[in-house]
Amino acid sequence: MLPLPAIRPISDLRTDLNGVCEDACETQQPIFMTKNGKATLVVMDCEAYERQRQHDRYVMKMREAEIEAQYHPESLALGEVGERMERIFATWGV
Repeated sequence: MLPLPAIRPISDLRTDLNGVCEDACETQQPIFMTKNGKATLVVMDCEAYERQRQHDRYVMKMREAEIEAQYHPESLALGEVGERMERIFATWGV
């Protein structure tokens, strides 16, 4: 079960910046800052942000690999790759 998101008024950045920073570090979760009752800013610990970015990169690479596998379901040995490239170049006259 996911934890409930932390929601704080944006004025806390002015009045309790240290508390906002501590919460972000301790929870490793984003803190949603509101202005007039609407979310306007998200504050997140740098380490948590970098982990999220790395996770997003992994997910993107996995999706790319899945798509690539759909169009190229076969795998080739290194020697086979060389042979195919030679045939392709030969047909192009290179």
